Amino acid sequence: MNLQGKSALVTGGRRVGGELAIKLARRGMNVALTYRSNRSAVEQTVSSIEALGANAIAIEADLSHAAEAENAVAETVSAWGRIDVLVAMASVFQRTPFDTLEPADFDRMIAGNLATAYHAAIASARSMILPKQDEEIAGKIVFVGDWASDRPYKHYLPYLVAKGALKTLTAALARELAPRIHVNLVQPAMIAPPVDYTKTELAAIVAKTPLERHGTPDDLNNFILYLLEGTDFATGSWFRVDGGRFVGLDDDDV
Repeated sequence: MNLQGKSALVTGGRRVGGELAIKLARRGMNVALTYRSNRSAVEQTVSSIEALGANAIAIEADLSHAAEAENAVAETVSAWGRIDVLVAMASVFQRTPFDTLEPADFDRMIAGNLATAYHAAIASARSMILPKQDEEIAGKIVFVGDWASDRPYKHYLPYLVAKGALKTLTAALARELAPRIHVNLVQPAMIAPPVDYTKTELAAIVAKTPLERHGTPDDLNNFILYLLEGTDFATGSWFRVDGGRFVGLDDDDV
């Protein structure tokens, strides 16, 4: 799909999402970024995009609520008349050891990692199809999951349950929306390590990764770009971008 002149909604527009937004803008796209609380980080990305001579807006939204997801899509369409791409990156990552699990942990992880993607996708797909009946491809949706939903590690049960459900969402939605809208899932390992990780923790992760490093935003974002503009023959699929963690992890690793 040619991205020039089209419009994208990137949810969770901080850090990795912000860098993706800039890459999309460099390809001639208008970009809307959502945030729930950290407006300043997203506004910095918007300023960087505008400095390139491209268009971007920041939208406050709690996408776990359908009405707010619908509003985010409506604001995107209002700004540029169309929405062509959704990249659902919004996520909540939290350690929840089994012995301390509470019902609220499940509710929070489902809201932050599954409901956000579901509501944003439904609202986006409906707006993609209707105004573009004459275009072969009405839009593309990319979800961002986690490699460990296929081979779970300990202490993150509700998070991994929520992320794992994105595979079913991807397959089912691809079937619903074919052939006009393509839907895929990318499952990264660690990209841009959390600031609270120690050097020892990072070294342990690298030691278990066959490619002997953690990921970078470019590793993930360039793969997403390939799904958006590099191929029009992929839908209902999931792809690990994990440096080999899935095949390299020992059975007793956690």
